[in-house]
Amino acid sequence: MDQQTKKKKLIYKGLSLLLVAAILITIMVLPVRNYLPHLWGGPVYPEYARFTIERKIEITTNREINYNVTVPSPHDIEEQGIQKINSVEWNIEPDFINMYGIEWKTWRGSLEDQTKEILINYHVETRSIKWDYSQDISGSVDDFEESIVSRYEGNQWLLEEDRNDDGNYDWMIEPENPVIKNLAEDITRDEETVYGKARAIYDWMVKNIDYERGGPGLPQHSVWTLDRRAGDCDEWSYLYISLARAIGIPAWVELGVLYDRMGDYWGGHGWVRLQFVDEDGNHDWVNIDLVNRQFFARDATRITTWIDDGVEGHLSEYYYYVRYNYTGLPRPSVSISEDYTNVEMETEGEVYIGDELGIPWIPGKYFIIALVISSIYKYAKIHNRLENDR
Repeated sequence: MDQQTKKKKLIYKGLSLLLVAAILITIMVLPVRNYLPHLWGGPVYPEYARFTIERKIEITTNREINYNVTVPSPHDIEEQGIQKINSVEWNIEPDFINMYGIEWKTWRGSLEDQTKEILINYHVETRSIKWDYSQDISGSVDDFEESIVSRYEGNQWLLEEDRNDDGNYDWMIEPENPVIKNLAEDITRDEETVYGKARAIYDWMVKNIDYERGGPGLPQHSVWTLDRRAGDCDEWSYLYISLARAIGIPAWVELGVLYDRMGDYWGGHGWVRLQFVDEDGNHDWVNIDLVNRQFFARDATRITTWIDDGVEGHLSEYYYYVRYNYTGLPRPSVSISEDYTNVEMETEGEVYIGDELGIPWIPGKYFIIALVISSIYKYAKIHNRLENDR
C-alpha cells in the first residue's frame, strides 16, 4: 500500500471518529436520548414538569338530544409533591357536584343537529418519584390492615354481559376467578413478602402479556386479557390488580392522562396503585405502570384525574362520562370524541426511573462520555500521524 493510500485511509478513519463523537454528543444533548433506554441505562424523565393541557370533549348529533357530561376534578397529590393542580379553566361554565367524596364538573344541555365542544384547560405541576422500597424491608400480606384489604379485595365492576362466552357475566377485575387465583398463587409461590409477590406478578406480566393500543369503547376484562395474552394500558392494569388481589395484596386502578414524548401528544392512560407495608407495619401506596416499565415509580409526564375508591359502581362512572337521552323516533346518530392538546410544557432536571437497564454496571451517560473522549483521543493520534508524515 503506497503512502498516499495510507494517508487517505487515516483521514477517513479520523473523520469517522469525529462523526461518531458528534452523534454521541447529539444523543446526550437532544431529547433523543430519552428514547434509547437500553443504551442510556434506563428511560430518562424530567424530575419536575409544569404544563398546560387542553381536553376537548365533542358531541355531535343529527337530531335533538339531552346530554350530560360529568368528569372528575383532578386534585393535588400532596405526598412528596407528586401532583399540584394550579388552576382549571373551561370555555363553558360547569356546575359543580360532590360525588363519591370528590368534586366533579358537569355540563348539561340540549343539542339538535349540531356539535357541542367543551374545552377544559388544566395547569399542573408534577414530580417524578421512585419509591425506595425493597425486598429487605418489606412486610408480608398478613401485615395489612383489614380496612384496606376489605376495600380492595374482591371482584369489581360487574359488566352484565358475557364477553368470552363462558356462560357467566364478566367482571372487569376478577381475583375470585379460579384461573386468575391459581395463576397468581403459582407466580408468587416462592415469595414471602409483599414486595416479592408484587414484583413476581409484574415480571410475569411483562414477559407474557403483549401491549396493544386500545380502541374506542370500554376496555376488556381481566380474564379476556389473560386468555389473549394481550391488552392496552387499562387491560394490563385490571389483570395486574386481579392477580394481586387474588393473593391478598390490595391494588386498585389510577386513571388519567399521559404525555407521549416521542409523538408530543397526550392521551388517556391507566396504571396501578398498590398498597405496600414494611416489616414494622408502616403502610404506603405506590404506583406500578406495566406498559411503561415503571415498578414502584411514577414519571412527571402524567396527570391523575381519578383514583378508584373500590366501591362497586363508582369506577364505571369514569368511563361513562357522557350520557344522553332522546324522545321519539328515529334513533339519533350521536358521536362522542375526546382529544388532548399539549399547550405548553416546561421541565426541570432528569431522573432515571425506568425498569429496563441496558448497562447495569455503569450509568449510560458516563459510558457515552467515555466513548466520546475515546473517539476524540483516537482522532488526535491520527491527526498527529498525518502531521508527522508531511
